[in-house]
Amino acid sequence: MKKYFKLSVLIMLTIGLILGSFSISFAQKKEVAVLLPGTVEFFSVMRQGIDKAALDFGLNITYADAEWDAGKQLSQVENFIVKKVDAIMLCAADNMALLPAVKLCNDANIPLISFTNSLGTDPEGKYAGVVSYIGRSEIGAGIIQGEMAELLLGDKEASIVLIEGNPGTAPQRMREEGFLKIAAKHPNWTIVEKRPIEGWTKEGALAFMEAFLQSGRKVDLVSCQWWSGAIAAAMALEEAGVIGVYVTGLEYAKELVPYIKEGRVTASTYFSVVEEGYKAVETTSKYLNGETVPTFVEIKHIIVTKDNVEKFVPEM
Repeated sequence: MKKYFKLSVLIMLTIGLILGSFSISFAQKKEVAVLLPGTVEFFSVMRQGIDKAALDFGLNITYADAEWDAGKQLSQVENFIVKKVDAIMLCAADNMALLPAVKLCNDANIPLISFTNSLGTDPEGKYAGVVSYIGRSEIGAGIIQGEMAELLLGDKEASIVLIEGNPGTAPQRMREEGFLKIAAKHPNWTIVEKRPIEGWTKEGALAFMEAFLQSGRKVDLVSCQWWSGAIAAAMALEEAGVIGVYVTGLEYAKELVPYIKEGRVTASTYFSVVEEGYKAVETTSKYLNGETVPTFVEIKHIIVTKDNVEKFVPEM
């Protein structure tokens, strides 16, 4: 009997240790709020990287979608502060309107990490009170747009249309700024129209480009701030029977590949959207674990044309 009693005690102790280790594991799991500005395929793909990193680093992720409403997103920040999450990861619906979120988080002693859409106007997303920005230099993205234009146009006279993203967002503002830095070096270039498109939609870009072409104005290059905008521009040009116009974009997707291969879209850029989401969570996890993290974690663009398109696997 004593043998069985000792065995029972040993089993109970073992079970207790196992259950105790589980409870410690759960107790140590940090709660992180991830605030997205709106619903587009880009963020659906990015969530793959965020979710993978959350598993790898043992974080609980709660998402919120602002539906492109900066006021709503600021309220979401306030709600997560009330819930006392361990960290807030913010992809800003508006780089200026969301600045109050920094003080709110700092006052609540909750670390704020920004990603993809930065806060403030620094080209590397640096802002006092923000732990780190993970993403691309948005002004740098606009400069790449300008450099693609330089490769295609040189210094010759040219009429350019800029199709831009959701008005007021950091990417829309800063990518335009970057492009204009390059355009300023080329006095023979004329930007005949700059058009921000609500929600970064292909439909909005298509409607604008169709209307522009109906006006009869000349265009040599349509430079777009995102990939499906470039597809929309190419579609409108084809439907109108207009040839000889360069079309460039930023970012990369399966739908874009045949357009680049066939020359309907002249160039775009590649970077890993999944990696960007993963690194945002990785940086957050490191900070929560007491590690020093850089104020800017850069994800770089690579120009893609029909000459190198086969080297890049689309994530979207």
